[in-house]
Amino acid sequence: LGALARVVAGPRVATSVEVCLCVLMFGVATAYFVALHDFLAATPLGPALARAPRGVDTFAAACLALPLSLVDDIGALAYAGAAGLCAIFVSFACIVTYGVEERTAVGWAQADGFTWMTPTSVSALASGFGVLAFCFGVAPLALQLEASMAEPRRFASAQRYALGVAFLAYAATGAGVARLYDGLPCAPDGVAGNVLDDLPRGAPWTTAPSAVRVAMSVVCVFSAPIGVVSSGEILEAALPPLAPGRRPLFLRRLAVRGGVAFGAATVAAAVPVFALIVALVGCLAVSFLSFVLPPYLHLKLALSREPAAVALDAAATVLGVVVVVFTTSLTALTTAAEVARAAAPPPVV
Repeated sequence: LGALARVVAGPRVATSVEVCLCVLMFGVATAYFVALHDFLAATPLGPALARAPRGVDTFAAACLALPLSLVDDIGALAYAGAAGLCAIFVSFACIVTYGVEERTAVGWAQADGFTWMTPTSVSALASGFGVLAFCFGVAPLALQLEASMAEPRRFASAQRYALGVAFLAYAATGAGVARLYDGLPCAPDGVAGNVLDDLPRGAPWTTAPSAVRVAMSVVCVFSAPIGVVSSGEILEAALPPLAPGRRPLFLRRLAVRGGVAFGAATVAAAVPVFALIVALVGCLAVSFLSFVLPPYLHLKLALSREPAAVALDAAATVLGVVVVVFTTSLTALTTAAEVARAAAPPPVV
C-alpha cells in the first residue's frame, strides 16, 4: 500500500501511509497485551497481580513475545492463528454452556434494560465506530490479500462475501450471547463487554473459566508478535542500510522490535482497557487507510484520467477526513479520561 501511495501521490503521502500502518500494527500488539492483562486479572493470579507494580504482567508478556518477534518473516507466526482459533472455540463453548445452564435454572425471561444496539453517548458511538473499523477494516491489507489469491480477479466478490459472512457471524454471536446472559445473576449490571468476565469464579465453574483465560493469555503472547514484527519491519526499512553481516542485522532487529514490544507493553499498562485501544487504533489508523486514502488516491488519478469522477472523489475524501477527525478526537478524549482514572490513587477506605 505504501508503494502504491508513493507512485500515485508522492513520498509524503507514502510516509503517512507507512506511519498509519505502523500505528495500526503497534495497536494490534498493544491490544493483545491489554487482553492478556484482562484475562489474567480474572484468574486466581488476579489478587497477586493487583498488589504487584502496574504493568508487571504486560512487561512479562513482552519479554516472552520478543524472542518470537525476531523471525525473518511474519509467515513463521502462522501457527498462532490456529492456536487462537482453538482457544476461542473452547471459550465460546464454555460461555454458551454456562449461559444455557443458568438460563435454564432462572428462566428465559429477559431483563428490560437490553440496549446493546443503543449507544449511551456520542463518544460511545465514536468508540463503537472505531471497533467496527478495526474489525472489518480490510483496506490496509487488501493488496496483500489479493496478491495471495489463486484468482486475484475475483478478489472484489470474495471480499464482499467474506465481510458479509463475518458481519453476520459477529452479529448473530454477539446478539445471541448478549440475549443469553441478559438478566442472569452473573450479570446484574448488564452483560460485560468481555463476556468471560461474567463467568463465575466459584465452584463448580472455578477450573474451566480460569483454564480458558490462561489459554487465551498464552494465545495473546503468541499473537502479539504479529503486530511487533509488522511494526518493526516498517521501522527497520526506514533506517539506513547496515554493513553485510548477520550480527549487526540481528542487533538492530532486537533493538527495534524490543522497543516496539516494550512500548506496546507500556501503553497497555497505562490504558488497560481493550475496547479503547481497539477503538482508538480503528478510528485513527484503520479509518485513515480505509476512508481517506483510497478516495484520495483515486482523486489523484482522476484529475488526469477521469475528470467526471473528481467531484465524487473529492467529496468522499473530505467526508473521510471529517469522520477520522471527529471519531478520533472523541475516542482520544475518552482514552485520556481513562488514563487519568487509572493513574489516580485508590480511594482511602
